[in-house]
Amino acid sequence: MEEKRSLIVTYTNENLRSLEESLHQKFGYIPANITLVSYFSFLYSFCFRPFFSYELRDNGIFWEIPGVFPSKSSLAHYITGSRYLYGNRVAKYVQEHGGIPKIIARLEKYFDDFLIDEVQDFAANDFNLMMAISDADIDFLLVGDYFQHTFDTSRDGQIRTNLHKNGLEAYLKEFENKGFSIDTNSLSKTHRCSPSVCGFITDHVGIGIESHRDDDTEVTVVEDAETARLLFQDEDKMKLFFQDHGKYDCRSNNWGRCKGLNNYGDVCVVLNKKSSELFRSGTLSKLPESSRNKL
Repeated sequence: MEEKRSLIVTYTNENLRSLEESLHQKFGYIPANITLVSYFSFLYSFCFRPFFSYELRDNGIFWEIPGVFPSKSSLAHYITGSRYLYGNRVAKYVQEHGGIPKIIARLEKYFDDFLIDEVQDFAANDFNLMMAISDADIDFLLVGDYFQHTFDTSRDGQIRTNLHKNGLEAYLKEFENKGFSIDTNSLSKTHRCSPSVCGFITDHVGIGIESHRDDDTEVTVVEDAETARLLFQDEDKMKLFFQDHGKYDCRSNNWGRCKGLNNYGDVCVVLNKKSSELFRSGTLSKLPESSRNKL
């Protein structure tokens, strides 16, 4: 592996830290031939800045989504009056201004492998960019779980709004049309969840999942207030909330934000009002897709 120059890109900071830990566990260090970056670091530092920053004199990325702006032929479509790039349109600017051949040439010069983690979270202009640069003459490996699509790298009007809405088969077809080989078997089982947890997810959440493990764990529904209070105070047990976990004075995270992390032991999943009602009625699988994927 150390003979190949590999670029690994992932979306969330949590996943970036998780991948760094995995590399340290495997090698004891991060090998010099492996470059690990977050998506927006790759987008700005590798794809945009070398070719466009000098001309635009930009000051970096502005994260708020723009409202209605002039057409893509106008600079105001991509950059604020203070010369900050709209984060959801950096990839679009690169594509609309001849950046793809330059990025492809740069990839082919510096890397042999391009690996994308959590590819299911790439959306809108960012998904289009990934598809365009996959024409580079290097090896691409895209890894993701359609049923863990909980975030989007960005959104921009009607661009790719149906990417995740037409079902798994339609989603996979996007990659097949670009010449990717689809493998739904190699990573079909999880190391993170026990058979008990996988069974609960399959039966109640409605997403089929299997486990590599053979250990027996327990899925328990907590009903009484005293047990809940003790769990809340137990710093050894992670509490996962639907959202706004920072409001609670305990060791916590949000459902979707913790995906990809491997350092949790016992976990207490806190159902909100909607999910609790559906669970009690045996219809938890009817949660809205985005909420179900987070859960």
